[in-house]
Amino acid sequence: MSYARISMDGKKDEHGVQDQHAVNQQTAARHGWIVVHEFTDNDKSAAKAHVVRDGFEAMVKALRAGKLDDGTPVQGVVVVADDRLARRPGDYERFVEAFTKRDGLVFADSRQVKNLYSEDTESMGLFGVVISKMEVRKMQRRMRRSHRARAESGTPVGGHRPFGWQDDRLTLDPVEAPLVRQAARDFIAGRSLHSIVRAWQADGVKTARGKGWQSVTLRALLSSPRLCGWRRLDGEIVRDAEGNPIVGKWETILTPEEWLAVQAIIDRRRGGLIHNDGTVARAISPQERERQYLLSGILRCGRPTADGGICNKPLRVNRRQGIEHHSYSCPSKAAGGCGGISRRGDVVDFFISELVMTKMEEATFAASEGNSEWTGEEELATAVQQLNELTRRWRTKEISGELYFRVAPELEATMARLRAEKAKRTASVEVRQARAALSMSEIRRRWYLPEEDGGLPLSSKRAHITDALHAVIVHPRGGGRAPFNPDLLEPIWRE
Repeated sequence: MSYARISMDGKKDEHGVQDQHAVNQQTAARHGWIVVHEFTDNDKSAAKAHVVRDGFEAMVKALRAGKLDDGTPVQGVVVVADDRLARRPGDYERFVEAFTKRDGLVFADSRQVKNLYSEDTESMGLFGVVISKMEVRKMQRRMRRSHRARAESGTPVGGHRPFGWQDDRLTLDPVEAPLVRQAARDFIAGRSLHSIVRAWQADGVKTARGKGWQSVTLRALLSSPRLCGWRRLDGEIVRDAEGNPIVGKWETILTPEEWLAVQAIIDRRRGGLIHNDGTVARAISPQERERQYLLSGILRCGRPTADGGICNKPLRVNRRQGIEHHSYSCPSKAAGGCGGISRRGDVVDFFISELVMTKMEEATFAASEGNSEWTGEEELATAVQQLNELTRRWRTKEISGELYFRVAPELEATMARLRAEKAKRTASVEVRQARAALSMSEIRRRWYLPEEDGGLPLSSKRAHITDALHAVIVHPRGGGRAPFNPDLLEPIWRE
C-alpha cells in the first residue's frame, strides 16, 4: 500500500500527493513489490489533534484486517518519509500496532527498508515523531509571535485578498468597498443578511475568490474588525499598553462605532437552536428570523379564555389557492392555538404600517444628544492606570509575583466588563441613529414600493415596526363576515 499526505495544498490540484505516490511506486518497483492501493490525505495536517485523516485511518484498518475492503491482501506499506505518515506519537503507535499484528509485512521509505518488528527501529521511529512534534510546536510558537508582532505594528496579514480592498490589502477597492459600507449600514438599520445577499446575487457580486455570496460569508465579512482598522487575535481585539485598539495601516470602510453596532447585532443573534450533544439551545427570537410577511410573529390572538385572559398565540400566515392576498390566523387547537381569529393580511399590513409611520412622524427614534455619552469612561481609565502601575511595580520587583497575579486578573476583568459596556452603549446609539437616518418622507415614499424598484426591504420595514411595537393584539369581531374594524387591532407600543 502507498500512503501520501500533504499539509497544505494551496493550488488544490493534489500535485503534492500525486508526486509522493509516484516516488512510492518507484520505491516499490526497486524492491520488487507491487502497490495494490493508494491511500491519500491531501491538504490535511498530521500535527493537529482535531484533524481526522480518512486515508490514514483506512490504511490502519486495512493493516489490522490484513486486506482491503475488496478482499485484496496487503503485505506492507511504502511512504516517502516517516513525517508523511505521522507527526503525533499516538498516531505512530497505532500504525505500528496495526502493522505488527501479523508477521512478515514490509515497510520502506524512499531511502531504505525498515524492520518495524525491531524494538530499536520502532523506538527510533517514535523518537523521530516526538522530535517532529517538538519542531511543529516551535514553528507554531514562532508563527504566534510573528502574528502578534504584525498585529501590534498594524501590518496587514498575508493570505487571500479581503473583499473590499485591492491586492495590496491597504487600498480600498472603489467598487467593493462602497458595497460593504452600504451593507453594514443597512444591516444596522434593520435589513437582514439574507435580503442583502439576495440583492448582491441579483447584481452578480462575487467574493474575492470569485464565488457567490451566502448569508454565512457576509456575516463573516461584517464580523471582521479589519473593516474599521482593528485586528482580532485569539478572539480579542489587539490593544496598546493604554488599552486602546491598535489601528492598522490599511484604509477603513467603517467607523469603529459602525462596526461595534454590527458586532452587537451579530453577537445578540449568535447561537444555534441545537447543541452538538442534541440539547436544545436558546430559541431564536422572532426579530432574528427571516420572515416572508410583514407582521409574522407580531400579531397575537386576542380571543378571551375561560380564565379571563386571552389566547395570545402568534398568528400564522395562510394562503388559499386562487386568492391573491394572504391571511393571518390563530393556529388550530391541535397546534396549540384556539383557531378562532382570522384577518385579511393585506388590509392589516396597510393599517399597521400607517399606524407605525404616523407614530414615527410624531416622535423620532434617534437617541438624544443628552444621553448618548457613556458614564464609565473615568472608571475604565482608572482601572487601566492601576493595572499599568501594578505591572510597573512588579517588573521593578517592588511587589511580589504572588500579589501581582492575584490582583491583576481582577483589574483585567473590570476592564473587560467596562469595555463591553462601552461597546454596547456605542452600538445602541449607532443603531438608533441609523434607524432614523432616513427622513420620514423618504421612508413613506419607499414603504409601498417593490424592493426591486427601490422600496424598503421587508426586513427593514419589520425593524421599524418592532422598534415601535411589542405586539399587536387582534380581538375577535363576532360572527359572520363583518367589515374590517381597525378598533379590534390593539397595538402594544414600546415606551
